[in-house]
Amino acid sequence: MAELMKLQEFTSDFSAVISKASEQVRSYQTKQATAAVYKPEQARYKLVVWFKDGNKRYFYSYDNKHFKDRVLVDEYEGLLKLLRLVHNYKDLYKNAILYATMEEKKATAGNYNFEVIKYDIYGNKKTNKAVNFLTKDKSVFLDLERCKNNGNARIL
Repeated sequence: MAELMKLQEFTSDFSAVISKASEQVRSYQTKQATAAVYKPEQARYKLVVWFKDGNKRYFYSYDNKHFKDRVLVDEYEGLLKLLRLVHNYKDLYKNAILYATMEEKKATAGNYNFEVIKYDIYGNKKTNKAVNFLTKDKSVFLDLERCKNNGNARIL
């Protein structure tokens, strides 16, 4: 119950989520410089970044957490990780848009058409006010019903 209250504090104001994502996280040394790029089979979020040099990259969220013999889903943490990535590329991109899929199975080949947040070259950001999270059986999910009923798929 305390986790739900804590989560509601963060999601009641989207600026709290953004400020949490901008906090510095501990960096790790990588042993291998040329690691293969892993694309998950399921992801709730997809980040599209258009860089100043003309390149465009796609990043997917990692929503599953393996805990002992269970797999917990934490879509909130997946969102935070992608927002941290946007802050890491701060001066290198022209635009960055974080999309969500409204499909239950959330396959990466699916349709990511719900805009969660947009960043532009000037540091401006626009958020979708319908984004909220639900806690169920120690897993955290995007509130799909609220997004479908209360929000626009595009941020104007």
